[in-house]
Amino acid sequence: MKDFRTGLFLNKIPYVQSGSGPHPVVVLNGGQAFVRRPTPARAHRDAKRIARLLPKGRSIHVLGYEPSPPAGYSIATIVDDVARILREEIGPATVMGISFGGFVAARLAADHPDLVKEMILMVSAHRFSPEGRRSVDRQIACAWSGDFEGFLDEFGLVFRRPWLNWLVRWRFRQERTRLHETMNDPAAIVRGLNAVAGEDFGGDPSWLAHVAAPTLIVGATRDPFFDVAALEETARHIPSAQLQLFEHETHMLPVERARDVAKVVTRFLATQRCAR
Repeated sequence: MKDFRTGLFLNKIPYVQSGSGPHPVVVLNGGQAFVRRPTPARAHRDAKRIARLLPKGRSIHVLGYEPSPPAGYSIATIVDDVARILREEIGPATVMGISFGGFVAARLAADHPDLVKEMILMVSAHRFSPEGRRSVDRQIACAWSGDFEGFLDEFGLVFRRPWLNWLVRWRFRQERTRLHETMNDPAAIVRGLNAVAGEDFGGDPSWLAHVAAPTLIVGATRDPFFDVAALEETARHIPSAQLQLFEHETHMLPVERARDVAKVVTRFLATQRCAR
């Protein structure tokens, strides 16, 4: 992804773009976009990692989130912004939501079916698992109190491979003295996380029936944030959905099994193109 370009949509939404062409893929990134202070280097790293999950040759736009979310920031706010970006800048697209971004993608597909050609929910569902919701609540409490070490401890065992978990903990220890330099403003983190934690996504999944786009849900059986029950429930309620589960994998499935995930995504998109 050597041709990446960066910029702002709507003068507030950061993005990284690679390639051009008639079949764009718009990627809604995970909640880490709220957690760390945004930098060009971090945005490029994320975009390169995401590009490995998608077919070569496709135009890719990786969208971030508003760096300083206003009071009352919500999923509806984000969906309105993304819909406007698609209508005014990019056009109808394949939309992939990663983790937190899956909440946005699903709502976008339900509320604006004309803008979403296909949808991919990557390690995401329409709601958190019970443990995932408790973890987000703990993250909000830690961020609100400025306890960044406690906040990052919530991510200490997210990989399947033990040595990667050790590496993450080691890196956090190395950063301990400068966490306040690398972490985002606590208010921005809290407002970003409250956008998803402030709604009862699991209460009534009937809105998923309005998703008209063919949908691929890629999940992991050991994901603490989106468990199998949540993934299966999402797949049941979206009319044209298929679920691909990776046994024994965790929330970091797209990182640890990038090639295998890319094969599943490429096959899905190729099938949809043939169907058209």
